[in-house]
Amino acid sequence: MKKIMFLLITVLLLAITGCVSETDSELHDHSVEIEGKDMKLLSVEEVAYLWEIDSQVLLDAIILEFDLQGNYSVDSILDDIRLEYPFSPAVIKNLAEDIKLRDVTNE
Repeated sequence: MKKIMFLLITVLLLAITGCVSETDSELHDHSVEIEGKDMKLLSVEEVAYLWEIDSQVLLDAIILEFDLQGNYSVDSILDDIRLEYPFSPAVIKNLAEDIKLRDVTNE
């Protein structure tokens, strides 16, 4: 129940803040405002949902970035992945934003 409430609140905040763009022809800023302590509790799939990116692409980027050897899925919680390699949630945010930027520029 707490997880559902957190996601609902996050989605509401995203809806309120929306995308930032100076003109319609410019790329949107897809940064998501979320605290690291909150982000650690999300699954890879939930993080991907917040950035509107493919969860498998994000998982693959995380595994590659930290040379992870564990058996992870998009359902894996970031804090559980951090047991193998104690990365900062900010790095995941940067990966997600890079993926989103690639997606937006390829449209």
